[in-house]
Amino acid sequence: MPALPGDFAAAETSIFWDIEDCEIGELTATEAVNNIKSAISSAGHHGPVSIRAYGDMTGHDFPTEEIKLNHFPTGERYARHTKILEDIISWAAQQPLPSNLMLIIGDTSGDFVEIVELLKSRKNYRFLLVHP
Repeated sequence: MPALPGDFAAAETSIFWDIEDCEIGELTATEAVNNIKSAISSAGHHGPVSIRAYGDMTGHDFPTEEIKLNHFPTGERYARHTKILEDIISWAAQQPLPSNLMLIIGDTSGDFVEIVELLKSRKNYRFLLVHP
C-alpha cells in the first residue's frame, strides 16, 4: 500500500469490503480486520477508520463494534453491489474533506469505475483499491 501523503495521513479512511468476492480465507474475521488496519497504519495513516462489510456473514464472527455489517445471502451479487455503490455515494456526500476511500472488491465493472473516477476527479479524495 502506498504511503498516504500530507493531510490524507490523518484523514478518515472508509473501507467498503465485499467479503463474497474478497474472502478472508483461513483468517478469523477479527484477524482480517486487524490486518486491514495494520496495512493502513503501515502506510502512515493515523486517523479514524470505518469499515463496512457486505456479503454472507454466516459463520463469520466480526467485531461488530468496529465494523458495519451488511448481510446478503450467498449469490445476491447484484443486490450486494448495488448497496455498496449506494453507500459509497452516500458516504461521499457526507464525508469531510480530505478523505480516503478504500474498496476491497473483486468486481471492477463500469459502475464501480464510474464512481471511482468521479471521486478521483475531486482532489480531496484519496482512492485505494484492493483487488484479489
